Amino acid sequence: MPYTKILVGYDGSEQSVRALRSALELASYCKSLIEVVHVYNITPIVIGDTVAGMPSAVQESTKLQAETVAAEARTIIASSTDTPIDVSIVEGDPGKTIVKTARERGSDLIVVGSHGKNGIKELFMGSVSHYVGQHAPMPVLIVK
Repeated sequence: MPYTKILVGYDGSEQSVRALRSALELASYCKSLIEVVHVYNITPIVIGDTVAGMPSAVQESTKLQAETVAAEARTIIASSTDTPIDVSIVEGDPGKTIVKTARERGSDLIVVGSHGKNGIKELFMGSVSHYVGQHAPMPVLIVK
């Protein structure tokens, strides 16, 4: 089945670089449109019953890091194709946001790395790739 619109979840990890390169190859083969999304998360601080927002300096640092990750994706894309590919940055829960974005944009395939930069959080809460694979209504390619 040829895919017409591929969404790639990218976080800058080695596995997401592999996922992006695989998606670029697949898109070239299938003549598909491809979009890349980097999702960053500004998690509020919870101490007991108190919930506080992240300090503005931390929020700004997180946003700047997201811009850096998106720039890395653009560099990989530019080295692989002349076709312009949209790289968007979205704030939210990575798994949920990737699935929601794919639905909204009419993607018929999601490509993600097998695990990203979440470390301990992944161990306790489940990985982004696992969430996407379980909740996406379209096929998901998980690249190791």
